[in-house]
Amino acid sequence: MSDQELKKAQVLFKRRKFSAVISMLEPRVIDYRDSFEFFYILGVSCLYMGDTGAAKDYLHRCETIEGINVSLLVAQAAMYLRRGDTNQAVETYLTILDYEPRNKIASRAMTFIRTKGDIATISQWVSSGKIKRFYPDPGFYFPIVPVASVALLALVVFLSVLLIRHLPKKTSVHRQGDYGNLELSSDEKRNPADLQSGVAYNTILTSEQITDAYNKAKDYFLDHRDNEAQVEINRILNSNAKNTIREKASTLMEYFDEPTFDSVAKDSKFKNFTFEEVKADPSLYQDCWVIWSGRVTNVRADDSFYECDLLVGYEDWKRLEGVVSLSMQQPVSIDEERPVKVLAKIEIHDNKVLLTGKSYTQSISTANK
Repeated sequence: MSDQELKKAQVLFKRRKFSAVISMLEPRVIDYRDSFEFFYILGVSCLYMGDTGAAKDYLHRCETIEGINVSLLVAQAAMYLRRGDTNQAVETYLTILDYEPRNKIASRAMTFIRTKGDIATISQWVSSGKIKRFYPDPGFYFPIVPVASVALLALVVFLSVLLIRHLPKKTSVHRQGDYGNLELSSDEKRNPADLQSGVAYNTILTSEQITDAYNKAKDYFLDHRDNEAQVEINRILNSNAKNTIREKASTLMEYFDEPTFDSVAKDSKFKNFTFEEVKADPSLYQDCWVIWSGRVTNVRADDSFYECDLLVGYEDWKRLEGVVSLSMQQPVSIDEERPVKVLAKIEIHDNKVLLTGKSYTQSISTANK
């Protein structure tokens, strides 16, 4: 295999064409027996495809070639987590954080293990594909286009700017990027339901409901309405949709934007679900982001973690909408005497609503009791 062929494999890897990567590289294992990059992209591709046996062998070869490597450690930690070996996973994530204290994957994985790292939940995440959020990021591929195409693109952009100036401000701008083929195949459209007998599903949907939910998820995603897309994805993952459709729906989640208070303030499309909406059907809101206000009580915290109960809607001491368990991604100090507003991700465990907080705000003055 030439260097040019290896570069083609790297492009396929960044485009998440993992099956094609495996087909291209596996026949040349002997030729590239001393190449870390070769075995790394091959091993991670196998991990994404669910072939953990091959992934383990190829990633072990990487370790033999180069020793400690953060990207490699992320892949190995994901394998430990996938098979429920949380002790080894934690040890590996701590090593990652020693080398890269701001490694986001390791931080998120540690929070996951601490708050809901039981075997049942891990198995569910493996089955749904959500465990892939802890896999190494393949990166992105930006194709180099010919000069003539660049010139044509520049002309199109120039004309588009002129056109946009005369359009209403609320005109939607669809997401741009290489997300693979988001359309359902003709077979998936004809037969969207899983016909296996004896399989238990949380929800049974008709063929029309499955395709409708997927099309809504895709359209919401392209329109930057990630929370609403997540609801439709959850509807599919909890249903009798066939595995290929579930996989396509899960893949969209890898490209969601993680909100901040600033981004939400500027984004009129952010759908902030209420506590009543979530309580009515919790499973639909797994992994959605919300901004809920209230007060905190029953605080459990030290220098390494923060947990409490959030009294949702109780900021004015008048109406309590509900109580949810809140854990923050990092140690914080929330004043229990003042109302608080929390940006958090919803997690559902045993049909119970939990929050993993990213950030919070509190007013300077103390509200009257």
